[in-house]
Amino acid sequence: MIIEKLGNKRECVLIHDYKRISEEPGVYVLTYVENGKSKAFTRLNGIDHEGILLIGKAVNLRRRVGEFYKDILSEGLKEKYHSEGWNFRAYFRDNPNPHAIELKVKNIQVHWVLMESEKEAYQFETQLIQDYVMKFQDKPPLNISIKRQR
Repeated sequence: MIIEKLGNKRECVLIHDYKRISEEPGVYVLTYVENGKSKAFTRLNGIDHEGILLIGKAVNLRRRVGEFYKDILSEGLKEKYHSEGWNFRAYFRDNPNPHAIELKVKNIQVHWVLMESEKEAYQFETQLIQDYVMKFQDKPPLNISIKRQR
């Protein structure tokens, strides 16, 4: 649903290959895969079969995804380069809850599509987040806020 909305010009790499991402404005979606298949996450209303962790936008896609990658590899929770990267460490890597889901960094995929401008990227990101929220009545696990179209 969300990945398809990125269109046929979308590209995808594993997170550690983020340097292959363009430095132009765009929208990115981080998903989680296990054994080559998207991991399904139970949401408030339904199951996200695409394994979406985050929907974001950037003026410079490579730099922004690189900040996320640097953040999720950082030790502890003192440093922060990307808010949602910090969330990944807190929720899925360093969570002391013995029942917490543990996700491996190597299984994160980055899907992205280029946009003409930051404004266009912001509008498309907002639309994708709203589509996700309307379907699942929940936000993607790492997104901090829910952007709204008015």
